[in-house]
Amino acid sequence: MRILTWNMAGAGFHKLATHAQAWDWLLNNAEFDVALLQEAIPPAGLENSFRSALFQKRFPNSKIKWGNCILSREIAYQEFTPTVDPRWESAVNGSSLIAKPIGVEPWLINIHSNANHIPEFSISEFTEAGGLSCHSKKLWEIEVISHELKTLLSDKSFVLGGDLNSARLLDKIYKRSTNTRLWANLETQGYFDLRHPHSEDEQQTFFRKNTQPYQLDHLFSDAETRAQSTSWKVLPYVVEELQLSDHAPIIVEISY
Repeated sequence: MRILTWNMAGAGFHKLATHAQAWDWLLNNAEFDVALLQEAIPPAGLENSFRSALFQKRFPNSKIKWGNCILSREIAYQEFTPTVDPRWESAVNGSSLIAKPIGVEPWLINIHSNANHIPEFSISEFTEAGGLSCHSKKLWEIEVISHELKTLLSDKSFVLGGDLNSARLLDKIYKRSTNTRLWANLETQGYFDLRHPHSEDEQQTFFRKNTQPYQLDHLFSDAETRAQSTSWKVLPYVVEELQLSDHAPIIVEISY
């Protein structure tokens, strides 16, 4: 199975190509079995080209049109809404789209975690409930999502990730350790970085002008799925040559 994750820049911050051009490349040139897309605005009729085409607005109560989209060519999926603790149900605010397989696994969790922390959130209440936080006073959406889903996914094959707006390089640049702790907390909860078997170092996926070469996009899985991964690579030409987004896609191949 070839899994692609890509922030398509449909929020409008990237001006070098149209969103329609990004979709044209994805549908006609990209090779994938499953796609986890962020900042996507699906074109009409997309469901006719895929076995499953799921979409969720990033901010459900707003007027924005873009959000998370999951495409699957062969495996049928249905959107899944887990039962979560009402104390922080609203905190994730459309940042994750969960696809439950109809029959064959893996589960798919498409995430677009905000770069900013969740405002007015009780860290103590969260940690007392078993949640893991990389900061003593702030909490991010990826942390709430990973906490809420760890029981659901504990006995399942899954792939989880997308644009997390997090990178270990941020710790080096800003002389802190929160991103490193985030990765350790994710692994403690059973989320294993699919890059590790294939690249010791982070690889740039974010290419906005005057920024550091951050890898903001990541894919995680259960331990068994990671052991079955055969390749992990970034497609920088999508940004550097085609200029379709300020994020480059990542493609992971897994030998299910």
